[in-house]
Amino acid sequence: MAAIRRTTRGTDEVYGYKTKLDGTKQRFSRTFKTRAEAKRFHAELELGSAERSSQITLSALIDEYIVEATSQKRSKRTEEIRLRRLQRDKLATRTLSSITKKTIENYIERRLQERAKNRDSNISPSTVNRELTILSDVFQYAIKNELTDVNPCRGVEKPREPEHRERVASDEDIEKLLLACGWDGHTVPKNKMQLAVAAFLFSCQTGMRAGELLKIEYSWIDDNVLHVPAEATKTLSRRDVALSARAREILKFVMELEYEPRIFGGLNDHNRDTLFRKVRDRAGLGPEYDSQNRLIKEGLNFHDGRATFATWAASPDPETGAPRLDVLALARQTGHKDLKMLQRYYRAGAEEIAKRLK
Repeated sequence: MAAIRRTTRGTDEVYGYKTKLDGTKQRFSRTFKTRAEAKRFHAELELGSAERSSQITLSALIDEYIVEATSQKRSKRTEEIRLRRLQRDKLATRTLSSITKKTIENYIERRLQERAKNRDSNISPSTVNRELTILSDVFQYAIKNELTDVNPCRGVEKPREPEHRERVASDEDIEKLLLACGWDGHTVPKNKMQLAVAAFLFSCQTGMRAGELLKIEYSWIDDNVLHVPAEATKTLSRRDVALSARAREILKFVMELEYEPRIFGGLNDHNRDTLFRKVRDRAGLGPEYDSQNRLIKEGLNFHDGRATFATWAASPDPETGAPRLDVLALARQTGHKDLKMLQRYYRAGAEEIAKRLK
């Protein structure tokens, strides 16, 4: 942005801050003998963002966004992985001015077609919607820094996401996972694939979020309770997580691997899911489709461990007939502030409900 002012010497000065192609702000001032010359230069500056958007590629913008914006976020690692994937797409080679609403719609359609062509692909409507959200944030950053004037993601219809998942891990599923990774579940994991299964079992026992689980440090453990710092939680609220005997046993074996400072230090957000899917598919627990490529049975994923715990905790105790945990206690354990969101993790099947109606 720039402005014109009259100097004490009787000349006209155009001053302000100019955004360079790399996005940095540079202070400038320039004097002119006449007001007409000053106005002409000022008008040229106002056209700057349009000119810049025709020179900067989306890939270059993403590079800058990662440094200036993503690096400041708590979810920086996950977001950078998604942004780097976007950079590998042909969309990233285009200049900002050439990317329109139609361009984004074509990108969405192409991504969904990738899923249709490859059943084993990890692409889903939810995945594409997350990409679209990040892409919109990138363009908003560009607008704020006067690199472009338009966010082509605005008004784009998002792919419809399926209803919330119904999958939980049964005792049989867990036995298949253990067999597939060659671990008995009662000894020290020997490799990262077994460690990923150990982390999943710990999630089934505690209901902890995957991101929180991977941050567990030795100092958090206090006998049968985990003291989780606010900074390590999604909601930025400190909480205590109760540990069952089985959860403590899993921790004990993983701690013998002596990762520092995080107990599950051999895993991160990326390899956790990759390793778990490999074991899941080897165990025959992946998604199933019919001849028309329509999903007929959901595959098990790492995040289902959280729902497995919530469903078990809210189900009746065989001896008392009452839920193992009341709703408020369950919310404290899982870290849910919104009870409606907690409902999404309760996945008792129709057969289980039918047993209670007898």
